[in-house]
Amino acid sequence: MNRPHQNRPRQGRRSRQRQHVPQGERRHNPPILLNDEGIPAAVPDAPRPSPIVLVAAASRARFPWLPARVIAGSVWRGPANELVRIDEFGAAEP
Repeated sequence: MNRPHQNRPRQGRRSRQRQHVPQGERRHNPPILLNDEGIPAAVPDAPRPSPIVLVAAASRARFPWLPARVIAGSVWRGPANELVRIDEFGAAEP
């Protein structure tokens, strides 16, 4: 198969050369710590993830566009651009 376009030098593009790093200055990512199951472990000072909560029935009646399950502390914008925050108990407060 004849492909003459592969041997031609690129025109109009910048060359993609690697940045030169001095010998004494190696940049690499730190190793990822794994737990016993082989899952990446969180660092000790990492914030705890927000729990998923069920939205209270009273909140769903007041704001019917809210989904049944949300992340605690999340903010949702309704069709009339009203902002509603869901607390850790599933109650929606404008």
